[in-house]
Amino acid sequence: MRRVILLLLCCVLILGCTGGGPKAGKEVVKIGVIGPMDTKYGIAMERAAKIAAEEINAQGGINGRQVEVITADTKLNPDTATSEFRRLASQSNVVIGGFSSGVALSMLEVMAETKTLWLGDASSPRLTDKVAQDYEHYKYFFRPLVTNASTFPLDMAEMLDYLNDQGVKIKKVAILRDDALWTDDVMKVLRPLLEKKGYEIVMDKKVQKGTEDFSTLLLEAQDKADVIMPIIAHVKGVALVKQWKDMGIKLPIAGHDLSAIDPDFWNATEGKCIGEIYTADGGGVPTPLNSKMAHFISAYQEKYGKLPEAYSAYGVYDAVYIYKAAVENAAKAGEKNPFDADTLISYLEAFNTQHPFEGVRGKVAFTSNHDLAWGSEFVRNYICQWQDGKQVVLYPADKATGQLITPWAE
Repeated sequence: MRRVILLLLCCVLILGCTGGGPKAGKEVVKIGVIGPMDTKYGIAMERAAKIAAEEINAQGGINGRQVEVITADTKLNPDTATSEFRRLASQSNVVIGGFSSGVALSMLEVMAETKTLWLGDASSPRLTDKVAQDYEHYKYFFRPLVTNASTFPLDMAEMLDYLNDQGVKIKKVAILRDDALWTDDVMKVLRPLLEKKGYEIVMDKKVQKGTEDFSTLLLEAQDKADVIMPIIAHVKGVALVKQWKDMGIKLPIAGHDLSAIDPDFWNATEGKCIGEIYTADGGGVPTPLNSKMAHFISAYQEKYGKLPEAYSAYGVYDAVYIYKAAVENAAKAGEKNPFDADTLISYLEAFNTQHPFEGVRGKVAFTSNHDLAWGSEFVRNYICQWQDGKQVVLYPADKATGQLITPWAE
């Protein structure tokens, strides 16, 4: 009997030393990165997180603890994603990433159930709407990687205004968009906004993922519109712009083409993307617009021999440092466990428009429902153009690195 009691006491002591669970009492801070890891978006996430972790470890870690990055692949499948998120939730202090809105919405329920802090990526308003509607349940979700899809129309409307100001006369708009949840959310805002500004949407076509032949759509757009406005992330823009150039379509392409942000896009399109105008998601464009971005781009090139593959790299890098700052602020305030998810909510919320976090993309601030604050003073989707193998920022004016060119009109 005495031996049994001693064994029980040993078990209690062991559990007490380990914190009694996978999240508690860690001597290593584990940052989980989740996304479509066999795509450039997931690759960029993992690489950026590892650069941040290495830098932080060299500076002494987070609150004295070394950082370790662990990854999970959603495979862009909701069932796989929820299973992998649950695994990360049991092993990590925080989860960063996401990408697809439909997949992210499925993971949101696992986040709420496990009370896991998630600094997410995916643009659907429905994610942060849930924070507003049921704060206690969904308060663990913050979106620092990309702006809410409802802000995309603001940038695209300004894009059309900018083109008109530059002498490119546009009134009729042809939209080609992903057959996906997120573009439905975009259109709810974009359609009335463009109509209010005097633009007419004369064509609105959903395009299936994997589409390679855009010729019929391009010809229809040329007959009806003054501009082709893509709203695509799942559909690849390479085939679209190659056919646009080969067919000699005399309309600008100006919109949201996620593929165009890729630094390899020029080579992938054989230079046929020259003149394409696009928004750089969440400020993620490989142009050193401030000293922190210049440092990150340089570090990425030094470690991986190339520019960041996708916008997600910039947001993930910021997210790791935002988490670090929140933990250290909690520790300075005397919190008993500065790594506790519930404890950290208020410290993340403290990065608001009055007290933003200074990141590689500029000022990062959260709204009351944990969205990324949009605006010229904060993170926004820059209006860019491909010119002679380079990505040039056209707008806003204070970030511009070049002037508009109009090769489609030649």
